[in-house]
Amino acid sequence: MSLGMRQYRAMVRKDIIAELRTKEMVVSMFLFVVLAMIVFHYAFTVRGSVRLSLLTGGMLWVVFVFGALLGLNRSFVHEKDEGCLDGLLLCPVDRVTIFLAKTTANLVFLAIIQLLAVPVFLLFFSTSDVVSNLPGLLAVVVVADIGITTLGTLLATISMNTRSRDLLLPIIFLPLIIPLLIAAASGTAKVFNGDAGLSSLLGVLTFLVVYDAVFLVLAYGTYDFAIGE
Repeated sequence: MSLGMRQYRAMVRKDIIAELRTKEMVVSMFLFVVLAMIVFHYAFTVRGSVRLSLLTGGMLWVVFVFGALLGLNRSFVHEKDEGCLDGLLLCPVDRVTIFLAKTTANLVFLAIIQLLAVPVFLLFFSTSDVVSNLPGLLAVVVVADIGITTLGTLLATISMNTRSRDLLLPIIFLPLIIPLLIAAASGTAKVFNGDAGLSSLLGVLTFLVVYDAVFLVLAYGTYDFAIGE
């Protein structure tokens, strides 16, 4: 195993173990997601006047994106406030390896929240047979999650050195995530409507893959400067 891969695994393991000890990020994200679902449930289930399958894709991804923001805001808190980041930057570690490790850890935390939250969401909103369309749903979720965590980790790194980092991250993150949010919501709505064949999701998945690739390349080219500043 190469040195870079060992460094990558060590940093991912460190982030996951640290979160398992405190559970601050996962608990806050999960509570927000469940609370938002309860609010949406009582806001939109008005005597069946609205076909919920047309709204569920958008509601689900709005909840996931704002829940992810809570975790992204805290992804560099301990390193920055406790001086760990300075020590990490002094180590002979490629900056891109730090980015990939942080992105992977954020992806794991977001996936955990989704595994816990999706059954609750289906209990509240789904009226179709989602199990038969599960491969399509998983494809949309996985590709969209990579985009959320890639963009979010890059912007969290940029904003962590500012005084108002908790305010700056949503301001710069939300406008850039809108294209992904629209595509993911569209694909998820097709799944909930029972139209989740490969041909119907191909356009959505292609757009999401291109979106992920653009920000992965952008992060690769700029992360040295972003974390150094």
